[in-house]
Amino acid sequence: MPDIIVLGDINVDVIFTIPAFPTPGSEAVASTVRMHTGGSAVNTAIALAQLDMEVGFIGKIGQDSLASQALSDLKKSGVDCSHIQVDPRVSTGLIFIAVTADGERTMFSARGANAFTESGLIDHDYFANCRWVHLSSYSFLAHHQYEAMMLALDLAKNSPYTRVSLDIGPEPALRCTSQIIKVLPKLDIIFPNEMELTILSGGRSTYEALDYLLHEHGANAIVAKRGRKGSVLAVGNKRVNLPSFKVEAKDSTGAGDNFNAGVVLGRLVGLSWEASAIFGNALGALSTTFAGGAISVSRNDVFKLLESHLFHEDWLSVQEPLQELLVYFEQTH
Repeated sequence: MPDIIVLGDINVDVIFTIPAFPTPGSEAVASTVRMHTGGSAVNTAIALAQLDMEVGFIGKIGQDSLASQALSDLKKSGVDCSHIQVDPRVSTGLIFIAVTADGERTMFSARGANAFTESGLIDHDYFANCRWVHLSSYSFLAHHQYEAMMLALDLAKNSPYTRVSLDIGPEPALRCTSQIIKVLPKLDIIFPNEMELTILSGGRSTYEALDYLLHEHGANAIVAKRGRKGSVLAVGNKRVNLPSFKVEAKDSTGAGDNFNAGVVLGRLVGLSWEASAIFGNALGALSTTFAGGAISVSRNDVFKLLESHLFHEDWLSVQEPLQELLVYFEQTH
């Protein structure tokens, strides 16, 4: 039985690299085209598995060539696929991603089989030894998948030692604000970006939104992703800004998903909130140096990035948690 269960979308990403996003009705010529297995939840699961965690995935695919690629990639990364559902009547999820020269991406998605993930096919015993459940808010967008997500949440909360995290996406934040707000007290941590924070809080600024969600709607902890500005941690009355790591970014696809994996793993192994958020920043930064959303890094890669920033001016105010994280990697090398 897995230590971590991830529930969400399984997609194949088709990534076009273009010089700039075209105006409506015009054309952009791609310099490269690549296909990768993706989906925000999948990217998080793969990152956790590659850092030696036992990870299981719950989602749905079709019975097509895209499904074969997705299953193959997940299995190669070490993710348990035994509870992925298959429906031959629908296609596997597909996302078209346009990546411009500055590394930013614009996405178009066809959710396909993901929307039909069924709660009735979820094996309750699969959660027996699970210590963490990670959910994607895209599950709020479809009735069947929503029911599956809520069952997973209930199974997790029935255990005294299972924690739950939720990644917030822009479309769910816009379309499902009230449903997300309603489940906040049941979640141990949420991962929004600054835009999603503003949407969920009715237009408030980042710090006002943190206070609003924590103190008025029962959120337990928030680690907000801020891209090149790093992240901000909010737990109780604590607010900590964590700087970003300096890397040569090629593709920001999946950076936030890999960030989630770092925070989850940090908390799961007993690191402080600050060190866990720094772990998230490190994985998010490293993922931008690769093409595609799924990361391919070792513990040594993370250690080298941390060590290279130890005495950087930006990190002087958070030296203690950065050193805590370095010690963890030295001990588990």
